[in-house]
Amino acid sequence: MMRPRYRPGWEPSYDRKDPLEQFGAENGQRMIHAYIMDALRISDSLVVTLKRVKLFPNFDTGEEHRIATFFSDEANGNNVNPRNHCVRVIEVSPVPGEEDNEKILVMKWMRPVMNPRFWTVGEGIQFFREMIEGLQFMHENNVAHRDCSMNNMAMDATSMYTRPYHPIKPKKRYDWTGKALHHSRTRRPPRYYLIDFGHSRMYDSSQSRPLEYALRAGGYTPPEGLEGIPCDPFAMDVFLLGNLIWTVFLDGDPHMYEPGVSGFEFLRPLVVDMIRDDPDKRPTMDEVASRFSEIVGGLSWWKVCSRAVKRSEFVVTKPFRGGYHVLWTGAMVLLGRDAIPCPEPLH
Repeated sequence: MMRPRYRPGWEPSYDRKDPLEQFGAENGQRMIHAYIMDALRISDSLVVTLKRVKLFPNFDTGEEHRIATFFSDEANGNNVNPRNHCVRVIEVSPVPGEEDNEKILVMKWMRPVMNPRFWTVGEGIQFFREMIEGLQFMHENNVAHRDCSMNNMAMDATSMYTRPYHPIKPKKRYDWTGKALHHSRTRRPPRYYLIDFGHSRMYDSSQSRPLEYALRAGGYTPPEGLEGIPCDPFAMDVFLLGNLIWTVFLDGDPHMYEPGVSGFEFLRPLVVDMIRDDPDKRPTMDEVASRFSEIVGGLSWWKVCSRAVKRSEFVVTKPFRGGYHVLWTGAMVLLGRDAIPCPEPLH
């Protein structure tokens, strides 16, 4: 079921000439992209994403339908594999009049990874773990994502909310009756997913992997892509994931309005290797996963529980937030919550 705005015969409840009134009305909230829509599954009121994709691969669309359904397949067990962190397709629907050319992929509605913010280092570690494991799983299945920026990672935060949030204005409830309140990731662990396989490629395991032209992902191009020649798509994935950790968490990037998040310096040696200019000197995702597990295994409990602080945080508030964090950590210990919050296995 669509929101009222997208139902036949809809009339706005606001004055079309008043942008402020439209901004404050639920039925004034519009989707940005024409090929993506939100809806409500009638059977259980689950908020879902409807994404229109082409069936025939080309440079622009890749093999999204094929790859998305492969990683959601019940027959091969991918839909419940705990190492699979690709977004699951709930249903595939035809596009009226375009049945042979396009399909609509139905998936759970998700939200940006950084919103709400990470509260602890352990929460950040779980995000890294799921993305590393997910990309490793894709590579094991001879699939390169090729566009694994923060824009193409999402969080299923259903567990964090007692009442659904609005898909366009996530700070408000779905029914527009008030503010959408949420628990922390530590108390109610979310799940993280790789999304958008529009530029992804699936390769034949019996043949050598072909080279691909690099793409600009999340505002960044792998060094080898600047030369304008085909290169290893799997090494590009390693660079893009490492660059994400570097620019969003370690050092930040003022050009992309990313201040960085303190507390993750222990990942710097691994990330430096992941973003080497020479793709042949980068670790594989198997090596990244192994080194990451070893690094995390050597961290103290207090380090994992420590606060993840945005570098742009106002210095005057830090002592007060630090004191509150100590009390909050004690509460999480009493509740028996893990320092690295891992969600329950999928069934």
